[in-house]
Amino acid sequence: MFLTVWKRVWGLVSPHPVFKYILTDRGSEFGDPEALETGVYGIQRSRIYYCDPMQSSQEGGIEQSHTMLRMILPKGTSFEFLTQWDMNRIVNHIDSTPRECLGGRTPYSVALENFGEDALNAFQLKPVDPDKVNLTPKLIRFNL
Repeated sequence: MFLTVWKRVWGLVSPHPVFKYILTDRGSEFGDPEALETGVYGIQRSRIYYCDPMQSSQEGGIEQSHTMLRMILPKGTSFEFLTQWDMNRIVNHIDSTPRECLGGRTPYSVALENFGEDALNAFQLKPVDPDKVNLTPKLIRFNL
Protein backbone atom coordinates (compact mmCIF):
# COMPACT_ATOMS: atom_id res chain seq x y z
CA MET A 1 0.00 0.00 0.00
CA PHE A 2 2.70 2.52 0.99
CA LEU A 3 4.71 1.85 -2.17
CA THR A 4 1.62 2.37 -4.33
CA VAL A 5 0.94 5.71 -2.67
CA TRP A 6 4.57 6.83 -3.01
CA LYS A 7 4.59 5.94 -6.70
CA ARG A 8 1.31 7.76 -7.30
CA VAL A 9 2.33 10.90 -5.40
CA TRP A 10 6.01 11.25 -6.15
CA GLY A 11 6.49 8.92 -9.12
CA LEU A 12 9.28 7.16 -7.27
CA VAL A 13 10.29 3.54 -7.47
CA SER A 14 11.81 3.66 -4.00
CA PRO A 15 9.69 5.13 -1.21
CA HIS A 16 10.12 8.77 -0.26
CA PRO A 17 10.39 9.01 3.54
CA VAL A 18 7.05 10.62 4.37
CA PHE A 19 7.37 9.44 7.94
CA LYS A 20 11.08 9.56 8.78
CA TYR A 21 10.42 8.58 12.39
CA ILE A 22 7.58 6.78 14.09
CA LEU A 23 7.28 7.09 17.87
CA THR A 24 4.98 4.52 19.40
CA ASP A 25 4.24 2.35 22.38
CA ARG A 26 5.11 -1.34 22.46
CA GLY A 27 1.71 -2.55 21.25
CA SER A 28 1.56 -5.85 19.36
CA GLU A 29 0.71 -3.99 16.14
CA PHE A 30 4.30 -2.69 16.16
CA GLY A 31 5.84 -6.07 16.94
CA ASP A 32 7.69 -6.35 13.61
CA PRO A 33 9.55 -3.05 13.36
CA GLU A 34 11.79 -4.20 10.51
CA ALA A 35 8.79 -4.86 8.25
CA LEU A 36 7.29 -1.48 9.12
CA GLU A 37 10.57 0.34 8.62
CA THR A 38 11.53 -1.28 5.31
CA GLY A 39 8.43 -2.64 3.59
CA VAL A 40 8.29 -5.39 0.99
CA TYR A 41 11.42 -4.35 -0.93
CA GLY A 42 13.66 -4.03 2.12
CA ILE A 43 14.28 -0.33 1.45
CA GLN A 44 14.61 1.78 4.60
CA ARG A 45 11.65 4.18 4.62
CA SER A 46 11.25 4.99 8.29
CA ARG A 47 12.65 4.38 11.78
CA ILE A 48 10.51 3.17 14.67
CA TYR A 49 11.28 4.28 18.20
CA TYR A 50 9.52 2.90 21.24
CA CYS A 51 8.55 4.88 24.32
CA ASP A 52 9.61 3.48 27.66
CA PRO A 53 7.00 1.25 29.30
CA MET A 54 4.41 3.10 31.41
CA GLN A 55 5.66 6.50 30.16
CA SER A 56 2.75 7.80 28.10
CA SER A 57 4.14 11.33 28.56
CA GLN A 58 6.87 10.38 26.06
CA GLU A 59 4.27 9.84 23.36
CA GLY A 60 3.35 13.50 23.06
CA GLY A 61 0.55 14.36 20.65
CA ILE A 62 -0.12 10.76 19.68
CA GLU A 63 -1.68 10.20 23.09
CA GLN A 64 -4.28 12.89 22.36
CA SER A 65 -5.08 11.26 19.01
CA HIS A 66 -5.40 7.90 20.76
CA THR A 67 -7.85 9.44 23.25
CA MET A 68 -9.90 10.85 20.36
CA LEU A 69 -9.87 7.48 18.61
CA ARG A 70 -11.21 5.87 21.79
CA MET A 71 -14.01 8.47 21.89
CA ILE A 72 -15.15 7.13 18.50
CA LEU A 73 -14.22 3.48 19.07
CA PRO A 74 -14.52 2.84 22.82
CA LYS A 75 -12.38 0.10 24.36
CA GLY A 76 -14.01 -3.24 23.63
CA THR A 77 -15.35 -2.15 20.23
CA SER A 78 -14.75 -4.81 17.59
CA PHE A 79 -12.76 -3.60 14.60
CA GLU A 80 -13.95 -6.61 12.58
CA PHE A 81 -16.45 -4.64 10.52
CA LEU A 82 -14.40 -1.48 10.01
CA THR A 83 -13.83 -0.68 6.36
CA GLN A 84 -11.16 1.50 4.77
CA TRP A 85 -13.90 4.09 4.29
CA ASP A 86 -14.59 4.01 8.05
CA MET A 87 -10.89 4.41 8.87
CA ASN A 88 -10.52 7.33 6.46
CA ARG A 89 -13.58 8.99 7.99
CA ILE A 90 -12.21 8.53 11.52
CA VAL A 91 -8.78 9.91 10.61
CA ASN A 92 -10.28 12.86 8.76
CA HIS A 93 -12.39 13.84 11.78
CA ILE A 94 -9.53 13.39 14.26
CA ASP A 95 -7.07 15.28 12.06
CA SER A 96 -9.54 18.15 11.59
CA THR A 97 -9.59 18.82 15.33
CA PRO A 98 -7.38 21.77 16.36
CA ARG A 99 -4.49 21.00 18.70
CA GLU A 100 -2.99 23.32 21.29
CA CYS A 101 0.45 21.85 20.58
CA LEU A 102 0.06 23.02 16.95
CA GLY A 103 -0.87 26.56 17.94
CA GLY A 104 -4.57 25.91 17.37
CA ARG A 105 -4.01 24.47 13.90
CA THR A 106 -5.18 21.05 12.84
CA PRO A 107 -2.96 18.07 11.99
CA TYR A 108 -4.53 18.17 8.54
CA SER A 109 -3.45 21.78 7.90
CA VAL A 110 0.09 21.06 9.14
CA ALA A 111 0.31 17.96 6.90
CA LEU A 112 -0.98 20.02 3.96
CA GLU A 113 1.83 22.55 4.48
CA ASN A 114 4.49 19.85 4.75
CA PHE A 115 3.42 17.30 2.14
CA GLY A 116 1.04 19.12 -0.23
CA GLU A 117 -2.44 18.36 -1.46
CA ASP A 118 -1.42 15.55 -3.83
CA ALA A 119 0.07 13.54 -0.97
CA LEU A 120 -2.97 14.02 1.24
CA ASN A 121 -5.27 13.06 -1.63
CA ALA A 122 -3.23 9.90 -2.21
CA PHE A 123 -3.81 8.96 1.43
CA GLN A 124 -7.50 9.93 1.00
CA LEU A 125 -7.18 12.61 3.67
CA LYS A 126 -9.70 15.42 3.57
CA PRO A 127 -10.49 18.26 5.96
CA VAL A 128 -13.75 18.21 7.88
CA ASP A 129 -15.51 21.50 8.59
CA PRO A 130 -14.93 22.36 12.28
CA ASP A 131 -18.69 22.51 12.91
CA LYS A 132 -19.10 18.99 11.50
CA VAL A 133 -16.29 17.19 13.36
CA ASN A 134 -17.80 14.25 15.22
CA LEU A 135 -15.73 12.36 17.79
CA THR A 136 -18.49 10.03 18.98
CA PRO A 137 -19.34 6.39 18.19
CA LYS A 138 -22.13 7.67 15.92
CA LEU A 139 -19.47 8.69 13.38
CA ILE A 140 -19.22 5.06 12.25
CA ARG A 141 -22.43 3.55 10.99
CA PHE A 142 -22.17 0.13 12.68
CA ASN A 143 -21.92 1.84 16.09
CA LEU A 144 -25.38 3.40 15.77
